[in-house]
Amino acid sequence: MGQVLVLGLISGGIYALFALGVVLVHRGTGVLTFANGEVGTAGLFLAAVLVSDLGLPWLVGALAAVGFAVLLGCLFEYLVVRRMQASDPVAIAVATVGLGLFLLAAEFQVFGESPQELAGPISGGVTIAGVIVTPTQIVGLVLAVVLGFGLQAALRRTDFGLGILAAAQDPSAVRLVGVPLSRISLTIWGAGAALAAIASLLVEPTVGVFGPGYASELYVVGLAAAVIGGLNSLPGAVVGGVTLGVAEAAASRYLDGLGLSGMRYVVVLAILLAVLLGRQLLPELMRRLTEADAPRRPAGASA
Repeated sequence: MGQVLVLGLISGGIYALFALGVVLVHRGTGVLTFANGEVGTAGLFLAAVLVSDLGLPWLVGALAAVGFAVLLGCLFEYLVVRRMQASDPVAIAVATVGLGLFLLAAEFQVFGESPQELAGPISGGVTIAGVIVTPTQIVGLVLAVVLGFGLQAALRRTDFGLGILAAAQDPSAVRLVGVPLSRISLTIWGAGAALAAIASLLVEPTVGVFGPGYASELYVVGLAAAVIGGLNSLPGAVVGGVTLGVAEAAASRYLDGLGLSGMRYVVVLAILLAVLLGRQLLPELMRRLTEADAPRRPAGASA
């Protein structure tokens, strides 16, 4: 059980970082973005070129990857999102799918299908419950927790953060009080892309190699974690990521031995469906319980 928990926390930290980007964009704009997985992959390719091919330090490659991801997010906001402000959020979400497909095609065109490598920044690790945990994996989990609760506090306690929260609810009112809505939107999309790049950089050393579409599969699980966490709660995204990480690790541990290796994704889907159904049914259940506990009037009593 200890191994399952350790492995789940490692995976959950990465899922939580992807989920944080989903929640940040959705909370600030009301849009679900599906492109940030491929944005993170594009940043990985740039880092691999700088570090593996040109021999530059890992930190330089990582900063370039994050900066490139931010640039992609900001360009998409400026060229597409800003011109679709009057559109339904679903239409903008579809546009993010287009961005992801464009990046995927560009990666195949430029780098081909051959797997790429990017060594981690720090070698070695410590053994916890029989599992070798690398410093990169520890950083991923700690960073997810810090960002989840830190960004939540920043949104609630700073003027700019309150502007982000207000922008998603009533953009017209935000403009009237003088808050720069365009700057808020640009910041949100850039920050969401940066979180995807950071998550991709931190998970890649564990896998060892990557290729086109590499981070998109992880991003889908991060999207599920964001939904489990409520889509508007940054700490909830962390909890959702850790929950799915532990559930996936448990499924891999106990189901793989039964020859059901592919069932771990079914477990993730089952948890997601259970949470969604619970949110639908819980209000009705609470109402019925309240009515059952309420004292009944005796027959014939006047109102």
